Amino acid sequence: MVRVVILMQENKTPDFYFPTLASWGADIQNRGNLLKSPPLPDPPHDRNAWVHYKMGNYAPTTLQIDNDALLPYYSWLTKQFTYCDYHFGLGTNSTPGHMLAVSGQTPTLRNPPRGTSPVWDLPTIFKHVEAGGHTWGAFTGTDLYPVKFYKELADPKSRKNIHTSTQPSDDKFTAMAAAKTLPDLSFAWSPAGYDEHAPDQTANPQFVTKGQNLTWQRVDAVVKAGGWANTVFILTWDDWGGYADHVSTPNAETVIDALHPAGFQLIGGTRIPMLMFGGQVKQGIDTNWHSHAVIPKNRDRSARTPAVWHSPSGHVRLIGWTGRCKFSSPSSACLRQRYCATAGPQPNTQNTSAQPVGGAECAGSAEVGGERRCDDCGTG
Repeated sequence: MVRVVILMQENKTPDFYFPTLASWGADIQNRGNLLKSPPLPDPPHDRNAWVHYKMGNYAPTTLQIDNDALLPYYSWLTKQFTYCDYHFGLGTNSTPGHMLAVSGQTPTLRNPPRGTSPVWDLPTIFKHVEAGGHTWGAFTGTDLYPVKFYKELADPKSRKNIHTSTQPSDDKFTAMAAAKTLPDLSFAWSPAGYDEHAPDQTANPQFVTKGQNLTWQRVDAVVKAGGWANTVFILTWDDWGGYADHVSTPNAETVIDALHPAGFQLIGGTRIPMLMFGGQVKQGIDTNWHSHAVIPKNRDRSARTPAVWHSPSGHVRLIGWTGRCKFSSPSSACLRQRYCATAGPQPNTQNTSAQPVGGAECAGSAEVGGERRCDDCGTG
C-alpha cells in the first residue's frame, strides 16, 4: 500500500521561491540578482491586495531568492523528482488556502479576525480516508491550525489523530516515522518559526531554511525507517505571500460585486509551488493546471484504491509514468550532473544525514509524467 504524506508550508510563488528552475525548463522567470537572504516581512497578500493586483493598480514585489543557496534540499527535490509547474491556490491569504487543501472547498476568502476561531460544518480529507478503512493523522502546531476550523474533527476520537509540536525536537511526525507508526495519510503543518512564514516581529534571515530543514528531518525519518519505497510525499505552500508571478492562472470562476458587475476572478489565484517525491515518483515536470482542491480529490481515490496514487491532474497513475523530460535548457546537462551525481546536498541540521535515493536515478534520459497565519491583518 502507498502511504501519502502531505507537507504544507507558507506564502510562496514559483518565481519568488524557485527561480533557478528556469534552467530546467520550468515556466519560471529568473530575473537575476537573486537574494542570499529572504526579504522581511512578507508583502500584503490578503484578498484586498490580490484583487488590486489583478486590477492592475498594485504591483507585488518581484524579488527572488537564490533557492540553490538557501534551500538546497528543496532545490534538489524539484530537480530529482516531479515539479508541478501550474499548481495554484486562491487569490488571498492563509486560511482559505489551507481549507481548500483539507476539504476541497473554503467558506471564506479571509483569515478569521484576531481572537476568533470559527467552526464550519464541512467535510475533510481525513474523514473520507477513515470511511475508506484507512488511518490518518494531522500534525499541527499547538494552536491546531487549521484543523480547529472543522466541526467533524472536534470529537475526542478525531482529536486523538491530531498531533501537536512546538519545534523539531518534539516533532510528533518525526517520532512516529522513526517508530514506523505513521498512518496511511499524514497531513503535516509546521509550528510557528518553521513554516517558512516571514516573521512579522523579530527579523530572522534563516526562516526559510529552518522550515526546509524541518521538512528534511521529517522525510529523513521516513527514509531511515525504511518507508521511502512506499511513500508519496506532496510538498506545497498555502498562498502567494504577496510575491509576483509572471503566469496568470485560468479564470475558472467569477463573482459579481458592486465594482465588478461583469464578474471578477475568484478561482484561480496565483500559482503556488508543488513538489511530488518518493520512491515511486519519477523525474520531470507536470504541466497540467490544478489547484489545492486536487489534494483531497486524489487522496479520496487513493482511499478507495490504496495501491495507487494518482497524478495531480487525476487522470493517470503515478506508478509507471513514462515519457521524456521537459528539461530543455542548454545548461540542463551540467545541472543534471550537479544534482544527480551525488545523493543531494548534505544536511546541516538535526538528524538529516540519510538521502532518499542515489544519483543513479538520473542516469540517461529521465522520465516524466505523461500529463506532464496570521490574522486578519493581511500578513498570514
